[in-house]
Amino acid sequence: MNLQSVLNPIASLFQGYFEHLLVPSLSIMNTIFIIGGFFGLWLWLKRQKAYNEKAKQDGGIA
Repeated sequence: MNLQSVLNPIASLFQGYFEHLLVPSLSIMNTIFIIGGFFGLWLWLKRQKAYNEKAKQDGGIA
């Protein structure tokens, strides 16, 4: 018995973890973050429009 016979099963375990669990979940996480980013952009632009309209009414924007 040598070190390779101990390390190969551990390496296979890590490879299986990355290929079957981590990579598919990253795709889901990327999708969630992209949707969240677009939602944040929409919210920010909506609030900025309201701030601009209020500033025009108060005379803050020329």
